[in-house]
Amino acid sequence: MHLLINNPAVARSSRGVRRYAAGVLAHLQWPDGVGHLDATRAGALGRLQEMLEPGRRDAILWTPCQRGSFCARHHVVTVHDCISIEYTYRHDVRLPVYLRMMDLLLRRAETVVAISQATRAAVLRHFSLQPEQVVVIPSGMDPITGVATAFPATGAAPFVLLITNSLPHKNTVATCRAWVRSRGPREGVELRVVGSLPDEAREACRSIPMSLSCEIDDFALATAYRDCQFLIAPSLSEGHDLPVAEALALGADVLCSDIDVHREYYDGRVRFFDPSCEDAIVEALDNALWAPRPWFEPPSTPLRTFADVACDYAALFRSIEGRN
Repeated sequence: MHLLINNPAVARSSRGVRRYAAGVLAHLQWPDGVGHLDATRAGALGRLQEMLEPGRRDAILWTPCQRGSFCARHHVVTVHDCISIEYTYRHDVRLPVYLRMMDLLLRRAETVVAISQATRAAVLRHFSLQPEQVVVIPSGMDPITGVATAFPATGAAPFVLLITNSLPHKNTVATCRAWVRSRGPREGVELRVVGSLPDEAREACRSIPMSLSCEIDDFALATAYRDCQFLIAPSLSEGHDLPVAEALALGADVLCSDIDVHREYYDGRVRFFDPSCEDAIVEALDNALWAPRPWFEPPSTPLRTFADVACDYAALFRSIEGRN
């Protein structure tokens, strides 16, 4: 049986999904070769084409994100999180339609892969799937592909790194307010943000040194991980939280919100704080700025890699091949 990858879905997805798919495909071995669907249309027509993709009777179709075909045979869909339901569309009139469409998509899939136990729990909470239909394949924690792990010291001012976007689950407004109240700005430590911030978070940081870069290349990002005082990851919900994995793989210290998925992946490797309380964030920031580095000894067991993830997918695909 052949293996097809839903490239159009990957191309229209987030940076995290694109990195995830690339990480798995770099190591995925399949005896009949790996093929890719082509995106022949863009916009609404392209999305409709993707939803109606029939696939092939002699092939497994893998969509590495929560979208894809409603009718393809042997369809495997990977769900990274349920943030769109729980935060992005929470008060949006489109939410009921989105839920119905996603429920149909996932119920018709051969198998749904969740990238964490936290994501699996969210999938079963929101959609009418049988528990045995949803399997967990934990994500990898590789360093950024193709970037060296040793960099010359920059000599720049100390900074704390925040990699984020403007969506509500990222918790950036409370984090920026907490940073302003912390000892960081008073001691000349800069908040360096990669991504985007909502207007309220920008306004909170108006009176302090703060740099914002919408997007940087991989070398600059890896250098930022290496040179930061620490990465702060304040999300209220995630499926994995790619920046935390990348930072740890490059030896950075990480200050993490105390949520289920961060405990699942990173317990014993990061410091935790209560993301729902601004005072708790201030206290965690102050303690982190005082703490000698590194915060933890290197792990005695190696970090899970995308080679491990690819092996798990290959085993899943073989089990589907054996059902037909």
